Amino acid sequence: MTKTLLTRAGAILLTASVLAACSNGPSLPEPADLQDISTSQSMTEHWQATVGQGNEQYSQSLQPVLQAGVVYTAAHTGQVSAYDAETGEQLWQIELSAGVSAGLGWSEGHLLVASSDGKLHMLASADGSEIWQVPTSSEVLAVPQSANNTILIQTIDGRITAYAAKTGELLWNHTSDLPNLTLRGTSTPVIDGAVSYAGFANGKLLAFDNNKGNIIWQQRISAPQGRSDMERLVDIDGPLQLVDGSLYVTAYQGNLTAVDALTGKVNWQQPISSFQAPAIYGGQVFVITEKSSVMAYDRQTGVEMWRNDDFLHRGLSQALALENLVMVLDSLGYAHLLDQATGVAVGRHKIGHRGAGVGFVRHGKHVFVLGQDASLTRLSLD
Repeated sequence: MTKTLLTRAGAILLTASVLAACSNGPSLPEPADLQDISTSQSMTEHWQATVGQGNEQYSQSLQPVLQAGVVYTAAHTGQVSAYDAETGEQLWQIELSAGVSAGLGWSEGHLLVASSDGKLHMLASADGSEIWQVPTSSEVLAVPQSANNTILIQTIDGRITAYAAKTGELLWNHTSDLPNLTLRGTSTPVIDGAVSYAGFANGKLLAFDNNKGNIIWQQRISAPQGRSDMERLVDIDGPLQLVDGSLYVTAYQGNLTAVDALTGKVNWQQPISSFQAPAIYGGQVFVITEKSSVMAYDRQTGVEMWRNDDFLHRGLSQALALENLVMVLDSLGYAHLLDQATGVAVGRHKIGHRGAGVGFVRHGKHVFVLGQDASLTRLSLD
């Protein structure tokens, strides 16, 4: 049976077009205008570097890695680089023979990166030299994960595969059933000791024994509804979050769900459509909806605490919790700061990156932002 992949942007535009056809309104929603704010929290931009060539056709973000004062980055056009975190000075750069589809992962002093020609590469963090490469079953769009000498990848053909970190030897794999239509993207799995967790395009969350790949439990996060393939999309597309024994999962046209990691029991659910991973901080869960509303929920009960609709259709990134603030970045090049207690915007900074695919890594008050246009920016809270 032929499977069809739909980009995240395509899903949003197709949905908007269907609604517009019924209402005779515009097919493409305009990004919300920025509201005036009484700025009480400012940000400083320390430096910006170009890490390669941007490619705005990719909606998936590439994730920078920060280790021992060095920021490692990848660009969709194939460049992998290292920068001094303090100064932004480039330490080294290599170029793969194909573009980069996913990364970067970290494995005991080595970098993990997936290329668009269906290969997983392990690179030395000292100079980018290749340690090994292995073919993958199809394209990888989620950051490779590593722990306990195991590397885990998830591919767009519905397969999760485990490799030995030292050699790249295949350990086990599992293939899920794919719907006829899926989003072009996959969830990022989580490795926790002897167990790994992964979400799939059929709306199911599975726990695996890392030794042999046996299924420990499975739980349906969202059930397909409607008659058309479009209406029945329930992809678990955002990275999973594991905090204090609970998994927090989002799904497109589905739910935000808190699941007991030991048993797979659902603790609570809220109906939310999202591509992004939830952010967990203290007693709150922060999530971005597909239309770029910012939502906050009580972590124990799932009760909604606040909602901010000021950034509708601005293509917000995953939320990032910073002390008593929440940072979100939009596809038009702005970083926004919201008060964690109320959701009110209290700060804004124009970075200037382009595209919705934004990855970032945090260190204290510092945030390193990797834009879809291959710009790397170091920001800090004042």
